[in-house]
Amino acid sequence: MINNKMDLKRYLDADKKALGKKRKRPRFLADEVWKFQRALRYREYYKNTRKKHSFVKSVKYAFWSIVHHHYSVKYGFQVPCNVCGEGLRINHLGCLIISGNAQIGKNFNVHQGVNIGVNVDLDKAPVIGDNVFVGPGVQIFGDITIADDIAIAAGSTVNKSFNQPNITIGGVPAKIINSEKGNPF
Repeated sequence: MINNKMDLKRYLDADKKALGKKRKRPRFLADEVWKFQRALRYREYYKNTRKKHSFVKSVKYAFWSIVHHHYSVKYGFQVPCNVCGEGLRINHLGCLIISGNAQIGKNFNVHQGVNIGVNVDLDKAPVIGDNVFVGPGVQIFGDITIADDIAIAAGSTVNKSFNQPNITIGGVPAKIINSEKGNPF
């Protein structure tokens, strides 16, 4: 969670590195995913710090909330605040839905068409570890846990926990398809 300026800088740098960007800031007519992720991180920062400080932080939080919402609608991402750890990599524009109750670790690498959400209990969403790769069209839902260093194959439906790290899972419903190799990145 981003609680101070040092955290904000660390998250922004980790996201920039995960996206493979060398520039200081996103280009005006490109870098759409990077723009979205920066707006997300600034919104998280001002949301988490506005209670401690002045009216100015509340105004900045409102501004970044509008920018984050604009990019969410424009690019098809629904990623709420304080869900994803540092090093987030969204690979493509397109539908990406993540529940506000989910918890996602560092270096999350996700493709388009992914839905991470609740099942029957609205307050119980997936907990995903660090260094997880999620291919296109994956559905992850319910009160489940995904361990660190796992790769999830395209088109899979994950509705049960996988606590063994460094594996590849896939299928409908998901099962272990390679117990010796996990996240390729």
